[in-house]
Amino acid sequence: MDTATIEELKERLLNLKKEINSRIKKNLEKVNSLQLKGDEGDFSSAVYSRQVLYDLIEKDRNHLKEIEESLYDIEKNTYGKCKRCGKEIEIERMKSKPTAKYCISCRRVIESGK
Repeated sequence: MDTATIEELKERLLNLKKEINSRIKKNLEKVNSLQLKGDEGDFSSAVYSRQVLYDLIEKDRNHLKEIEESLYDIEKNTYGKCKRCGKEIEIERMKSKPTAKYCISCRRVIESGK
């Protein structure tokens, strides 16, 4: 992968990181603003809303971890190389999913459980 493409993908990763950090912060503020009082319906609704927000936060934190790993791989000059076979990951795949860790062939093998 050429340097310009890596820089382009790095910029996308950094922008995604900012976006996700902002979303996590907003969702944490929403969690803290939920009132766990009122009648049974209000309480149940607030508990459900909290759980949904916690699930979203967890999903974002996992995505953030993938981004951090990709940024680390850029620093180590291993970004864009399949973690399973070591071959370069297809550029189209990296552009559509800049946190990709596996080439399409290895991804299929992993998903099939073989």
